[in-house]
Amino acid sequence: MPFEFTLANLLADTDRTVGVLFLDDSGETVDLACADYSPYDMKVVAAYLGIYLRQVRSTVDSAAAGELASIHISRFGLETLVQLLPDGYALALVQRPPVVLAQARRALERAADEIRREVFAAPQGA
Repeated sequence: MPFEFTLANLLADTDRTVGVLFLDDSGETVDLACADYSPYDMKVVAAYLGIYLRQVRSTVDSAAAGELASIHISRFGLETLVQLLPDGYALALVQRPPVVLAQARRALERAADEIRREVFAAPQGA
């Protein structure tokens, strides 16, 4: 898969990261990279994150508050930054505090841009 390298780099390049999640529009894990947590533990985090994302999207949609681009969740002793991608997909960076949020956001945005180009870019001639 073209995004595995991107997930692994995001995991390696950000301090205190326990995992990186690539989620589909239903909140299911497409792929992940993890350090301190097992893949099973990261999938549990992803399941809760999927619930949060559905609730937040529903609230934003019902309030006609515009388009959602990113979310920051601080819960269960973890800092989770989420960058929303096309077609309802999402990329999440899960870290243990303390976190330098500006650095984490920049790294997540770079990774999200790579995934947009690799996965969601229209093929040539389309």
